[in-house]
Order: sequence, then C-alpha cells, then structure tokens
Amino acid sequence: MALFKVTTKKLLVSNGKRLEAGMTAEVSYNASTLPWCTATKAEFKRQLKMKYNVDFPDGYINGNNLIIEKL
Repeated sequence: MALFKVTTKKLLVSNGKRLEAGMTAEVSYNASTLPWCTATKAEFKRQLKMKYNVDFPDGYINGNNLIIEKL
C-alpha cells in the first residue's frame, strides 16, 4: 500500500470556506499511482476535515489545484 501526500497549489474559496495554498493531507492507496477518482477525492476530503476542520465542496477539489507526491 502506497502513501501519497496531496498539497493544494493555490487558495481555494467556496461559500466562505478556504483551503489555503500548501495545505496537505496524506492518502493511502493500494497501487503505485493515485487515480483521481471518487474514492480518493472522498478520502482527501475526509483527511482535510480531520486535520483542518474544513468541509470543502467536491466540485472545487480537482487535480488541477493539487500536487500529488508519492511518499
């Protein structure tokens, strides 16, 4: 099982909720690459909620706004 660090590239704002540039979350996945699908989006969103207490809408969380690194 691989561990990936997902980092926001820039400030994202939606309805007064903010994801600052540089916020990170660690997501594990059972492959050598992280596919950006519904399951991994949900896990990333859950990790942000646990770490930063931010419940951000799914529509604003996409691969263009994130840096994904394998740890």
